[in-house]
Amino acid sequence: MVDIFEEVDEELRRDKYQDLLRKYGPWVLGGALAIIAGAAGYQGWNAWRTAQQEASSDAYVSALRAAEAGNYSLASTGFETLAEDGVGGYPELALLQRGSVALEEGDREAAAGFFDRAARQASDPVIRDLATLKSVWARWDALSFNDIEIRLTPLTGDTSPYRFLAREAIAAAALRDGNLERARETYQLISFGFDAPQGVRQRAQEALAVIASRSATQAPAEAVDSEAEAGAPAGDAAEEPAPAGDDENDAGEPGDE
Repeated sequence: MVDIFEEVDEELRRDKYQDLLRKYGPWVLGGALAIIAGAAGYQGWNAWRTAQQEASSDAYVSALRAAEAGNYSLASTGFETLAEDGVGGYPELALLQRGSVALEEGDREAAAGFFDRAARQASDPVIRDLATLKSVWARWDALSFNDIEIRLTPLTGDTSPYRFLAREAIAAAALRDGNLERARETYQLISFGFDAPQGVRQRAQEALAVIASRSATQAPAEAVDSEAEAGAPAGDAAEEPAPAGDDENDAGEPGDE
């Protein structure tokens, strides 16, 4: 009797399974096929992506070698093609290199344009900030201190890999425009930075020496100017005849006092 009941129970389970299979089988099979197709598609896409990256890498190296050899025309064509058709981070790297080629050719404005493009489309903040820094360097003579400060201040944060170069550029712009106090303040910040690159710290110390020399030169000149202004006749008095006698000496060279 036990065997009969077991057989009946087994038969019922089999019938139930058949019903479930007829009802849900197509969906299960379709899902399985979708998973298989998805896996195969991913593998295919991954292989294609790898091939594209390898092609971009090869094109980048070829253009880079052309630039190093001085063949700027060939290098420019290679970098511009890669900037349009490359994958991954190669388009931005190509724009950076294209800008460097433009600098070698003496076209600073075109170089800045390529750097700006790289900064706009870069998703990697390291590449974006480098492009911003290079754009400022390319336009250095055309930018005021305020322009440079506005563009580079976001790069001066403590976590920015270019913070010391950005601070150095801001300090150099201040020194260039005669803002000695701001230049001194920023160069001191760099020179006291224990984690600043040795080259940057050395340049900051040299700049501080230049600022100290200028300040020492300007101080006596400013004092002389102040004395001259104090001794110079004001208003209509300058047009009056000099008094005779001993008073004539007092109206002589300003600042003799």
